[in-house]
Amino acid sequence: MPTRVIWPTYTIGTWAANVDDDLGCRWVVEKQTLNDGIGRKTHTSERPFGMGAYRSRSYPAARTGLIQGYCQAPDRASRVTARDRLMSLFPAGGQALLVVDDGVAPRQLLVELDSDVLKCDVWKTGEGIDWQLPLIATDPRWLDTTMQVAGPFTVGGVVADGLDWGSGGLDWANGGLDWGSSGNGGVLSLTNPGSAPTWPVFTVVGPLVNPALTNPVTGDVIAYTGTVEAGQTLVIDTSPFTRSVALNGVDRSGLLASAQWIEIPPGGQVTVQFSGAGAGTVTASWRYAYN
Repeated sequence: MPTRVIWPTYTIGTWAANVDDDLGCRWVVEKQTLNDGIGRKTHTSERPFGMGAYRSRSYPAARTGLIQGYCQAPDRASRVTARDRLMSLFPAGGQALLVVDDGVAPRQLLVELDSDVLKCDVWKTGEGIDWQLPLIATDPRWLDTTMQVAGPFTVGGVVADGLDWGSGGLDWANGGLDWGSSGNGGVLSLTNPGSAPTWPVFTVVGPLVNPALTNPVTGDVIAYTGTVEAGQTLVIDTSPFTRSVALNGVDRSGLLASAQWIEIPPGGQVTVQFSGAGAGTVTASWRYAYN
């Protein structure tokens, strides 16, 4: 079990830095640039007969940066094993989750090796290495390690607040104002105090026919034309980086009649109305996001 020596700790799989690992090797980060700002993708064209240039909206680029430091090993054998562990972080050219924990607000980033070489220079004494990890995150947002959850909420939950004129109403002899019973009415309130947009995952459990999720402010609708049987689960991931629609793990994106994806803006809130025919439920899950 790694033992922290300083904040923050950096973890990718079974490897960690700013710790003493199970081999007795001390991994220390001396520099990292992943917390720098994100570059922008700008689109401009020169005005041929006037000052300046025409532009279109710019967007954040991928996040690139490096983590570098040293590893001091108790002996040469441990140094060899430590180097092998470092070099095996991305064995098949895939992505891995980097978690940075500063003891206050741990955050994560899905990273892979950038085009530069993963450097590992052995000390002349043979009992340590200087290393450098060049990384790129195609989703440039830092995500909170805590998953936010709203629900499960049912379709058409009871909302009868107000004057009940049909079963008492202004009957002062039997209770006066009958406000009825209150429920969520299938309404989800999703907040994001972060500095970057985030996108929820909606999990719908049947039985339900033609479930839909609507942002009543913008009118955006995610509408599924099909049946979610009792015991089945429909998962709608709205993130542009992992977007998918799956019923019991099988792709059903072709059954979307409307795909107006719902975003939770930075520092904001969005309300989502859940509807459909049946007695199904919906749960929303998302992470706060930061630049």
